[in-house]
Amino acid sequence: MSATSSSPVSLTFPQPLDTKPKGACVDCKRLKKRCDRASPACTNCAKASRACEFKDPSEDGLFSPIYSAKSIDTLTFGTLLDILITKKRAKEAVSLYFNGVNTWFPIIEKASYEKQLDMAWDKLPAEASVLALCMALIARPPNQKSSKIGDTVYHSTKAILSLVQSKAPISVQLLQAELLVALYEFSQSMPQQAYLSLGRCLQMTKAFGWHGAEFWAEDRKAFMAKDLKLSSILWWAIVFLDCLLNVGYQDQTFPMHTAGLDAISVIPLPEHFDQHLASGSPLQFGAEEQGFRDANSDGIEGMVVPEATSAWYLSRVLQQLSDPALPGNVDSKTLSSMIWQHAQDISSAKWRAGDRNAAVCMDLIALMKLNHPGLLGGADPLSLLSDPQAVQRIRVLTTVIHGKAGKLAASEHRLSTGAEAPCWAFAMSYASLLLISHGNGVLQDADWFSRVENLMVSMEKVSKRWIIAERYCETVKIALENRLNGYAQ
Repeated sequence: MSATSSSPVSLTFPQPLDTKPKGACVDCKRLKKRCDRASPACTNCAKASRACEFKDPSEDGLFSPIYSAKSIDTLTFGTLLDILITKKRAKEAVSLYFNGVNTWFPIIEKASYEKQLDMAWDKLPAEASVLALCMALIARPPNQKSSKIGDTVYHSTKAILSLVQSKAPISVQLLQAELLVALYEFSQSMPQQAYLSLGRCLQMTKAFGWHGAEFWAEDRKAFMAKDLKLSSILWWAIVFLDCLLNVGYQDQTFPMHTAGLDAISVIPLPEHFDQHLASGSPLQFGAEEQGFRDANSDGIEGMVVPEATSAWYLSRVLQQLSDPALPGNVDSKTLSSMIWQHAQDISSAKWRAGDRNAAVCMDLIALMKLNHPGLLGGADPLSLLSDPQAVQRIRVLTTVIHGKAGKLAASEHRLSTGAEAPCWAFAMSYASLLLISHGNGVLQDADWFSRVENLMVSMEKVSKRWIIAERYCETVKIALENRLNGYAQ
């Protein structure tokens, strides 16, 4: 057979292969430089004496940053820069968080984190980077740069947090980040996502060993008081959010994560460790002279967390209402007096941020829950007589919440910065529902209708910052329409 014939053999001559990469190398693309795609290293990388890497174009797309990342630290820091752009803007976002949300959800030690951010910026570990992203997420108003699938900053932050959790060992900073995501999801009306995020928080506390009495043993408190206090703060923040998720989304029927756990009785409140700590911090010069109760709260030693006690109270109320025969239950009138005194103590104290509104709000919610049954005869289902003390307590509570609603409506700056807690939206809706059901009945409130209207106006304003308020406002609107149309409540 001739070599010039059309046999298959004559058609299989090897062709010269183009081994030159089809795109710029990883570093030239990142630095936005023209790449000559030389082998084994492009000219730019050769001059800079760095490794030259080319990636397969098929790796472009959603997973491209993961493919090109040198480590989880650089990947997370890159995401931080993608969202916050510069160190200055990152520090501004962190400052906004500390001056807003952290004033009523204090789970991060300001002094140590700001020092880490400032001194280790160029080599920030993944946990610190993702925590900054989560702080920025909850610190800003919602619906910025949203897409068809929702808030892009939320989805980006959630995705990078998941990646960090898959690569880095569990740590306090990862727990803090997950808690902030759960808080964001709760406040932006995403109950299912919040429930799952909070579940991950609980699993981390189990992995840390917090549920065992030996972790909190007396012999550890003298030399680990700071770590134990922070652990306690984070645990009660989980209980805080778990209670709000339970009362705030009752139609979802998600069981509480922390109900019935031994940890509720095992883990002390944060102030228990103060006797082992040297209080005071040089970072708040002059604050103590002004009489602030939280004058030295930038450091863990001086952090004051009334929200933890409020979380304990609301958790106790919810458990007693769900199981009146539970061992250790406190008489409802005694418990009401304790909670009311706690709320008054918080309100009368001077605070650097002006107030501790979430702790007060939690106390008011607990009191409404505890006294609500008394409007219809208390625990005795056959009784038609209301409890006079419960009726008077509910009257006072609805009046206090109505007054707070007026202040909320006039405090747009505090709302926009996140200084007002989203739990006020639920407190206002609960007070509204009580007024709708009992305002012209046992509560004998001639102004119940105008009060409900005012509360709805405030909820609408709060919804511009915390979307969950929109959900509560709709519930109140439906209840009010039914009431005015004569339907039974």
